[in-house]
Amino acid sequence: MNADEVRRRNGELDDHLLSIVDLIDPRRLHVPEQKPEGVEAWSAATVLAHVAEFSRFFATELRRLLADPAVAVGRTHEHPERLAAVAAAGSRSLDELRAEVTAAFANLAAALDALEDDHLAVRTNNRRYGPEPLTAFLDRYVLGHKQGHAQQLADLVKETR
Repeated sequence: MNADEVRRRNGELDDHLLSIVDLIDPRRLHVPEQKPEGVEAWSAATVLAHVAEFSRFFATELRRLLADPAVAVGRTHEHPERLAAVAAAGSRSLDELRAEVTAAFANLAAALDALEDDHLAVRTNNRRYGPEPLTAFLDRYVLGHKQGHAQQLADLVKETR
């Protein structure tokens, strides 16, 4: 994988996620996914709020990392910004969430514009996983993360139709 491939794949995922957003029935935006009792169930609104938040967060992390490869990056599920975004999702409209996701995607794409092939081999200091190459960071927190939530959102759209 080179930097252009990362940017291309990120753009494809953004387009894919936004195409799923277009299928969401605004009346079903806050209906949680069907999960077994005791398992946290998210609505499409929750997924979209999280996607916007993590895209902004990891854009900032990537910028920090490119400026100083020794900086610690990453987070846990208990990160306050993550929890706040998920908690606030219930009060957001589909138009608001789509606008937030679109802006967050543009922010992350701009951060990825600074990415060069040489950066991909840089060893990161991940708070949760320890030393790892930047490619692992990008796959886990950007590309893989978006892909997972795209599937979750697509499943939610199917469930709520």
